[in-house]
Amino acid sequence: MMTLRPSLTGGGQFPLLSKVKLILAFITVCLLTSCGEFGGFSDFSKADTGSITKVEAYFTEENLAKFYDSVSQPEEDYAQCTVTMGKNTYQGWMKVRGYTSRGEPKKNFTLRIKVGDTKVKYALMHEADTWFKNRIVMYVYNNYVYKGASLTAAPETEPVALFVNDEYIGYYVKVDMYSESQLNAYKKGSSSELFKILINDFVSDPPHERSEKKFPKDKNFSSLDLLIINLNRMNDEEWNAWVEKYIDIDDFIRYMVVHDFFGIEDTVSHNYYIYNYGKLVFLPWDHELGMKLEYDSFFGDNKLVKRILKVPSVRAAYIQAMEDFVADTDFLNSLKDKVNGWYDEAYLAIKNDPVFYYSIEDARKCRDNIINFIDNRGNSTAYKRHFQ
Repeated sequence: MMTLRPSLTGGGQFPLLSKVKLILAFITVCLLTSCGEFGGFSDFSKADTGSITKVEAYFTEENLAKFYDSVSQPEEDYAQCTVTMGKNTYQGWMKVRGYTSRGEPKKNFTLRIKVGDTKVKYALMHEADTWFKNRIVMYVYNNYVYKGASLTAAPETEPVALFVNDEYIGYYVKVDMYSESQLNAYKKGSSSELFKILINDFVSDPPHERSEKKFPKDKNFSSLDLLIINLNRMNDEEWNAWVEKYIDIDDFIRYMVVHDFFGIEDTVSHNYYIYNYGKLVFLPWDHELGMKLEYDSFFGDNKLVKRILKVPSVRAAYIQAMEDFVADTDFLNSLKDKVNGWYDEAYLAIKNDPVFYYSIEDARKCRDNIINFIDNRGNSTAYKRHFQ
């Protein structure tokens, strides 16, 4: 295997964090030398990241520059690299993802690797200040059982230590991205569609310019158009009958129980998908915001889910499912054990993360807050207002 390892001190230095590190290091020197305590700089190529999986990407000089360009040029294509994960090495491609994280010193990335003849795509999310929140919510979507099954699909997550050309970039969460092959395993109709939603409370139609059709790769938004038209124009009797026929009620309840228990805050217009296999399924994405005990988002937070939950049969099933979820102390206790285990597993990787204000103290506080939330959400006044 050809090794692509530019010098860390020459032109091949990884620039996404290195310039920031120099600035932060200068500030640190000024602060610590004034106290006579400066002990030198860390070697981020030898960082101890514990037992979590290492994702090691190696770029040529040219591709490293292209990778760097993706910070300031969102339209920049993936930069090719070689990726080692565990004992396996793959042909890979990476770029900076998203718009909100581009101004931060620690970026989110999209990673593609070639596994056989298939390209698999992941998001590498820094999740700073929310260390375990998205992971625990996605874990619950995948493990909460209602009527003998869990949600059709939710992203699997895994903690990783990211290295680029041997330099430790930091602790990340590797998140599976939805794919047609993955969801086709669940489809029950003759065809399927996946839409990434970005609609302001379902009052703007047509949705083409703001939402994205992930597959098939075409411009046919007719099923999403019909959803919005029916939502806004049907009377209650027509709407109730349409929901019973074209919404996957069991998966909808699985989605809403987890969404509302954890008080997810930012799904009014985005951070979820709609999957259409003949019936519609809501699929979660990027649920790192939430877990505030008194956050009162029960019964949905946008026009669509609110109206679905006004259908009498759906509302009754949802209320019963939520009450059963809160009463399942064995499952809730297992979640607390899971968070404690994740904290222990990630401790060294977070502690040695080179961006020093994404700290182990923040991770510890996040762990404690999640456990406190799980212990007390069912006793919160927000919960009791709706369910007792």
